[in-house]
Amino acid sequence: MAIKAEWQRDSNSSPGFNKYFITIRETDGSEVKMPAYGRDMQDALSRLVKTERAEKLAEVTEKVPDFVYVLLFLGTLGVGATLSTANDDPLYFAVGATALVVLVGFYLLKIRK
Repeated sequence: MAIKAEWQRDSNSSPGFNKYFITIRETDGSEVKMPAYGRDMQDALSRLVKTERAEKLAEVTEKVPDFVYVLLFLGTLGVGATLSTANDDPLYFAVGATALVVLVGFYLLKIRK
């Protein structure tokens, strides 16, 4: 939870952006001061929230074993191809291919760390 936000200065490297320090109260009650950059304070807060969400997603994907990704990959590919052939509709395969792209993205997020 953000409890305090202070304007620090204009950004040196990016004209039009400002540097803010956001004081965040963690769930354990401790307070952390984090830098955030944005055009205004609301933009800086939204960028900080997006960064926090991405870090939490990375933590979750790190916990998933590799064999689960392989099983999901093969299952998605098989189900999409089977439904596409059985119903004579390529939309099923397109949805399966899109799911594969998302799955590969999660896996790449996992191995990035």
